[in-house]
Amino acid sequence: MLIDNITIIICIVVLLLTVVSVVANPFFRSVKSNRSYKEEGCELPPITVVVLSQNDVEALDKHLPLLFEQDYAPGFEVIVVGEKGDLDLEAVLGKYADHKNLYTTYIPKRSLFMSKPKLSASLGIKAAHNEWIVMLNASCAPASDKWLQSIARNIDDNTNLVVGYSNYKDDVKPYRRFIRLREACYYLRSAACGMAYRSTGANIAFKRSEFIGKDGYRGNLQHVYGEYDFIINKFAEPGSAAIALDPDSFLHQECRTKKTWTEFCIANSHVGSHLERKSRMRLTYAFDVLLMYLNYAALIAAGVYSGLTGRWLALAIAVVCITFTLALRIILVKKKCRLFDEHISAWAIPFYELSLVWFDMLTRLRYMRADKHDFSTHKI
Repeated sequence: MLIDNITIIICIVVLLLTVVSVVANPFFRSVKSNRSYKEEGCELPPITVVVLSQNDVEALDKHLPLLFEQDYAPGFEVIVVGEKGDLDLEAVLGKYADHKNLYTTYIPKRSLFMSKPKLSASLGIKAAHNEWIVMLNASCAPASDKWLQSIARNIDDNTNLVVGYSNYKDDVKPYRRFIRLREACYYLRSAACGMAYRSTGANIAFKRSEFIGKDGYRGNLQHVYGEYDFIINKFAEPGSAAIALDPDSFLHQECRTKKTWTEFCIANSHVGSHLERKSRMRLTYAFDVLLMYLNYAALIAAGVYSGLTGRWLALAIAVVCITFTLALRIILVKKKCRLFDEHISAWAIPFYELSLVWFDMLTRLRYMRADKHDFSTHKI
């Protein structure tokens, strides 16, 4: 067996890269609540649930009963915001007109100077009777009848934002759920450990008075999308955000078609380019992906070179390291799957991770080719 300086260098390099690449991983970093979770029976604030409905009347019809069934003793109201003249929406709301805590407000069919999602959110928030607002899309379903209670238990005197977990329903392709899960690991850790950056979708709670007092979406009214992200990004302060990690606090969202998924990814890319504090998040993401690819490339190159030159110790170390890397990365993802109640096959995880750079490149290419007028309205 040939053991020389080159063998020793190869072994040291592959061992170091293996350790660093596993640590530089969003699934390795802990995501823990930064608040004392209030026990059952503690005083909780009354809440207004603002539901944004746009071209998803069927989903609204399915999910409204789940909101009315919430077990929340302090009391809550549900405000549905939709487009004026939408007969299907009015028919659905008419079915639930007997619910005393249901309110409705409408936006005009045409909105030239403000995006419809932001206009809907603004009107719903201003119509609220309670200080704390929880906002979601009509396509979202709460995980249980304890959803509101679980979100509210993270609120204390030092909290002005609660960021919850939101992912697609189990019938959506697992790759899409994997991408959302990975993003959530970045965003929830950011909120828990420093300053909230953005969310994976709906499921956020914030103060009505702060939204109105700080002029709501002013500063980003021209962007069509990002009604959740811009609230978090604008109102976040160091240590002010709580994260909700109880499974009861989760939201599950519909994503019926590939087109819906693609449009969301492109819009997500546009919003991300206009958020504050984006440089640090992008650097962390790029560092994690780069090290993962560098590690795999180095292990394969070391194994091939060692095999061709008869350095069997280095080859054995390379084989052990690549096996260790694959196994540990799968274990780390499955651990986060258990935390967020996700179901993703272990065998698919390495392929999903290795496809990240191609997914990002394809999304950026689609965004570059897209008509930028689709993402902006006229500035006020």
